[in-house]
Amino acid sequence: DFLVISPWGGMKSVSPSVGVRNSRKKKEILKAIVLILVLTGCYFSGKSIVAAIEKLRGEWKSWPWGGIIPVVLVVQYLRRTFPPVYGICGPISSVTLLIYADKLGPYNGALLYQAMKLEELIIMPSLRYFYTKSMDDVMEGEGEVWWLSEGFRKGLQYFDKAYSHIIVGKPWYKQYGFVWVFNMTYFFNDYICLFWFSTRSQMTLLHYSIAYTVGLCLEYPKTLFKFKAYTGLLDAASSSSSFWDVLTDSTDFKWYEILLFGVTTCCATLVVHRINVYV
Repeated sequence: DFLVISPWGGMKSVSPSVGVRNSRKKKEILKAIVLILVLTGCYFSGKSIVAAIEKLRGEWKSWPWGGIIPVVLVVQYLRRTFPPVYGICGPISSVTLLIYADKLGPYNGALLYQAMKLEELIIMPSLRYFYTKSMDDVMEGEGEVWWLSEGFRKGLQYFDKAYSHIIVGKPWYKQYGFVWVFNMTYFFNDYICLFWFSTRSQMTLLHYSIAYTVGLCLEYPKTLFKFKAYTGLLDAASSSSSFWDVLTDSTDFKWYEILLFGVTTCCATLVVHRINVYV
């Protein structure tokens, strides 16, 4: 059974017909076939892909910052302000990360990456202005939004169910704390977090700005780990070394970096997913 939201309000449980179930099975089979074909293609064209990436890595080192930063800011604003565009331009953050790492190294690259994320303090009021009313209608079962994908809708509804009662209307320090742990956690969609805080949390922009800025500082160990892991993975793919050898030899993780990563990211991930398990 699944829930159907009526345009006149309320929900009702509906059992899917045999035709609907068969259609879903066909879609799942088609997805599996496409995935197998994609993985097969990646396997046989792996060396060509790695060579192309290495060529790009050599070229973008000469790109001027005066061109990179404005383009990144504009693209990130567009993809995070318009949800349908976000899904299409998903890999842009990973590409940006690699450019920063190759031009500045992991430490300064991670600092710039975090600083550029302050743009979300401009994106948040845009999301709040454009989407709050429509999200209220969707969450309360009073309307549909054509551009809202089913996966994104379910993610927002799940987030609302799991966290609204422990964030909305609660003391500022509790709201700040959840902004921090969402910044630091792994295996959680940060865009759904931003969209929900913008449209459903009722946090003022001032409070969110303070919490988010502190959260970016706390997130630095996680971002540094990503920088070293991503570049290490590419270096391993383009050499005869194993990924583990590259991580331990080339990227040179310090013991205090691992400790900070464990204290911040691992603890935050445990807190968030403990809540998710009991929803």
